[in-house]
This record gives sequence, structure tokens and C-alpha cells, in this order.
Amino acid sequence: MNTNVKNLERTVICKKDEMQPGDRKVIQVRRLSILVVRKEDEFYAVRNACPHQGAEFEKGVLRGAARPTTEFKEIFYEKPGGFIYCPWHHWSFDVETGCSMHDPENTKIKTFDVKIEDGEVVVYA
Repeated sequence: MNTNVKNLERTVICKKDEMQPGDRKVIQVRRLSILVVRKEDEFYAVRNACPHQGAEFEKGVLRGAARPTTEFKEIFYEKPGGFIYCPWHHWSFDVETGCSMHDPENTKIKTFDVKIEDGEVVVYA
């Protein structure tokens, strides 16, 4: 996400090395719950609530996605660790873009800028 971070609240999460790939942390910025995840060497932040019925993504699974291909009985596995799944109804969202796996044009979750500054993970919301 490329927003202007000058007008957003800056929240330090932790030192970069305190989160390993696959780790998650929930932070509270004012009344907003935000889930921060580390995928490989990148950090992402999304609103910690599924748009379907509000389940907390922190209780869901973080993994890749299986998509069918044009070949009979072939499945393509993509973005390992890149999708957060709702713990209630398994709706899935790309942590990088916020887009739903099944309806990316119409169903999205809010994403937030995450930066590494002086070795610290910082979220702008």
C-alpha cells in the first residue's frame, strides 16, 4: 500500500527480528484492531476482522492458496503464507493486497503500510 504516511498514526510493533516468518501480532490503534504478519522477509498489516461476519483473523490460519488450473485434476499452490483465512467460514484474503481470493474486485479487507525503520517494524494507520 502506498499511502502518504505523514497524516497517519505511527505505531512501533517490535524489533524486526522478534517476528519470524509466519508469526503474527495484533495491535490496537485507537479503536481499530490490526493484524501484522510476517511472510518471509516482508511484513503486512490488515484489519483484524473478516468483512463477512467480523471474525478475528488472528484466530484464523495463515497459509497459501490452492487454485484449479485448466488441466484435469491439477491444482496450483500459490503464495505460501500469503493468505489469511477467516476462522468461522474460511473466507480468504491476500495479506499483501487485502483482496479476497474468490472475489478480488468486490471483496477486500483494509491494509495498512508497514515499514522497517531503524530495525523496528512500524505500522501506519
